[in-house]
Amino acid sequence: MMHRLARFAVLLVSLVAVTSAGSLQAAEAGGEYTLTRPYSSVFFRVMYQQYLIMVGRFENYSAQLHLDVDNLENSTLTASVQMASLDMPDDDVVETLVNSSTWFNASLYPEATFTTTSTVITGENEVDFVGNLNFVGISLPWTFHVKFFGGSDGELGGSSVGIQGSGTIDRLAFGLDQYRDTAADQVEIEVNAKFNRN
Repeated sequence: MMHRLARFAVLLVSLVAVTSAGSLQAAEAGGEYTLTRPYSSVFFRVMYQQYLIMVGRFENYSAQLHLDVDNLENSTLTASVQMASLDMPDDDVVETLVNSSTWFNASLYPEATFTTTSTVITGENEVDFVGNLNFVGISLPWTFHVKFFGGSDGELGGSSVGIQGSGTIDRLAFGLDQYRDTAADQVEIEVNAKFNRN
């Protein structure tokens, strides 16, 4: 009888331990994440003179992600990009884009920011972050499409998570209406980023 009680006690303790571990793992799924730049990239692409896709890369940016793995529509994203951190092969082009009042005018508008107002699920581990984009002093509604990838724990909501994001900016809507015979109106944005849980 004592042997059976001992075995039952061991089994009960094991069940409690497994249940607690499962609850802890569930509690750790998702949460608050911060973008880590060494593994990330932020690009724009625009058709230039109808024969070349011009690409620019920003080197200084940040973002915070709230990820609700059980209800992705409750997830949110806030992000900012420092406009003067633009990197391109031609320094003269960078100087013009960053400092000209016709383009980014970075001394007056040093950063572009995005803040989520709602989130729409568009597929498996895919959402549209709908929010406000503040760029060159103008704030307009903007949609940023994001696909989530599982991180170092092997599933979505682990200690890290990857995203591939894309969106399109109509530069005319932000008052950048010069040189339409040179650069296309539509500018494509691409973000590849790793987020670590706080």
